[in-house]
Amino acid sequence: MLLQFIVENFRCFAEETLFSMVASAALEQHKSHLIQLTPETHLLRTSVLYGANAHGKTKLIEAIGFAKQLIVNGIQGTKSIPVEPFRLDKRLRTQPSRFEFIISYQNIRYHYGFLINHQRVLEEWLFVTPKKREVRYFERVTSETGKVTIEIGGSLARQNSKQRQFLEFVAQGTRPNQLFLTEALERNVEKLKPLYEWFEEILQVVPATPRYLPLEIRANQEKPFMTYLSEFLKQADTGIHSIKTVEEHFDYDKHFPGLPEQIRLAIENDIRSGATILMLGEATSYTLCANESGEPVLIRLETIHRGHDGSIVSFDFSKESAGTQRLTHLLPILVDLLSSEKVYLIDELDRSLHALLPQFFLEAYLTGVSKTHRSQLIFTTHDTHLLDLNLLRQDEIWFLEKDEHGASQLYSLVNLKMNPDLNIQTGYLQGRFGGIPFVGDLEQLGMPCKE
Repeated sequence: MLLQFIVENFRCFAEETLFSMVASAALEQHKSHLIQLTPETHLLRTSVLYGANAHGKTKLIEAIGFAKQLIVNGIQGTKSIPVEPFRLDKRLRTQPSRFEFIISYQNIRYHYGFLINHQRVLEEWLFVTPKKREVRYFERVTSETGKVTIEIGGSLARQNSKQRQFLEFVAQGTRPNQLFLTEALERNVEKLKPLYEWFEEILQVVPATPRYLPLEIRANQEKPFMTYLSEFLKQADTGIHSIKTVEEHFDYDKHFPGLPEQIRLAIENDIRSGATILMLGEATSYTLCANESGEPVLIRLETIHRGHDGSIVSFDFSKESAGTQRLTHLLPILVDLLSSEKVYLIDELDRSLHALLPQFFLEAYLTGVSKTHRSQLIFTTHDTHLLDLNLLRQDEIWFLEKDEHGASQLYSLVNLKMNPDLNIQTGYLQGRFGGIPFVGDLEQLGMPCKE
């Protein structure tokens, strides 16, 4: 679970910016939205981010995604670190960027962070709270000459032990532009695997135009998953009665005419070796795999509608509206949230969706998840229908707004003074909480106006 994330001097964030999923102890409403971490600390199941276009909603999601990719994939060879400092302040352009996480995974709290520029990881640290007391696992400093110095805590490896000798050897081999956490995992340091696993598997960052890549193959193999998709789309009033997968012989000339022979042979070899291949087009996608006879088959989705006379009418999934396709690709996330401990960050949950569907999606999660379940949903949206204290807590609602210097500021509704009787949707649209565009005078556009 995510407790806190801090970013500083990255893209539109100039100063230290804190995002927290720790619940406010002063609030009493919607206690079912809380996850008990300790008797004193509860975490939020969900948070929603509001703000005008270009005010930092997406950039906050991207900051977390950037840190995840740097941890999971690392930097190859001597390549520079593709970090982007805040550019509107000359002073900050040459200063390092900071990323810091506090998470809880497998009943252990991790406090991990790093300070980086284009050339090197200047600082990196990891403190762990396995019970009540926080202990140091490691602290790393890289000098201006590129020398990496890592101090190993006794909780990670005892003095004079073979494990400490091994970690010191790994430290010496860590490149200036590589995170020690990433390097240690490549060398199979067991104690650091859970933290790495959280970033690789638990933390999921979903962009505004996602496709759930295994959709067809999962729907084809998992009947309960297919049933859930069908029922949700039906309840969401999409006009779809059910959804199904169709297997058909894969014809290169029909489905991908003009495919180069070299690529065709590579696909055939991959399929024979048991691989599943996703072929993406502008309007549709195909999943290729081998059937029981080893022949390549194409798996695609079809939606079932009812005609006026009750007859069954099938449509290729690509013929459905953009909103229906978007919702369908979001539903596997909902299934994961209800059945795993994943933390999902979704940019523009409401994109292409009717105004009532984001609320339907959110309520399906909040009412469907069990009390002890430890998944979390964080998303950005412009949908003001969710600004309702009958639906969300004040500490679950966040706003982003740029200041006069072009830097994004992040703040929670719980920290703002407000009349308890105020309709927060109306208050937001009136600009009481910030995070809305202040549009200019249309006459200044220089376009001719009607007389």
